Order: sequence, then structure tokens, then C-alpha cells
Amino acid sequence: MDNIYNDPIVKELIKKDFIIDNKSINLNKSLTNGLNGILVIYSPQCENCLMSKEMWENLANLFKYKFNIFALNGYNFDDNNHLLTLPLNVSSYPDYKFIDKNGHIHEYKGSLRESEITKFIIKNID
Repeated sequence: MDNIYNDPIVKELIKKDFIIDNKSINLNKSLTNGLNGILVIYSPQCENCLMSKEMWENLANLFKYKFNIFALNGYNFDDNNHLLTLPLNVSSYPDYKFIDKNGHIHEYKGSLRESEITKFIIKNID
């Protein structure tokens, strides 16, 4: 299935961008450029994923060079992205993870309202 993010400021990731071992899954640190970020895990068939696309693109443009917005198409079988849903504990789409500047992946437990996500981003800009 095709990726939904066309704005290059939202960095579409694929399985090879992650480091998976027996105990953890992390993003390759070189992709963070020393910045924290949010990973949006989506399905191109998910209505909520499609409805939030514009918000994530706007946030990516607003905070470019300060905070990363990453995207992962969980239904991209060509790049084996579907193999990441279990280690990332994805139970439904969309799902969100916080990625620190070292590539460590954490659960995002914040609100999904744009104003609250904006506050979270501002708080996590280094």
C-alpha cells in the first residue's frame, strides 16, 4: 500500500531504519539528527489516519529543524514494515511513539488534540 505522507518534512520510515534486538527496538540514531520526535504509525486504509495527516504535516513544517515528525506505514509489505507492529506494540491505527534524540522509542501517552501535541513538542525541543 502506498504511503500517505507526500510532504518530505514528514520522514517516512521503513523497517531497515530500525535496529531490532531481542530486548528492544530503536530508530537508527543517525535519522534523528540530534532531535526528539514523534512517530506516527498508520494504515493508509484508516480513516482517522487520513484525517490527521494534514495536522501532522502542519506540525512538521511548524517545527522543522527543531523536532522530527516521522511516519511508518504499517501496511507497507514491500519494505516489511508490518514486521514492526509487534515489537512496537501497535494495537490499533493510528498509534504514536515518542522517539528521543538517541533513537530510543517510548510510548506516547499524551492527548491527540493538536493544541496538546503542540505543547508536548515545545516541551520536548532540546
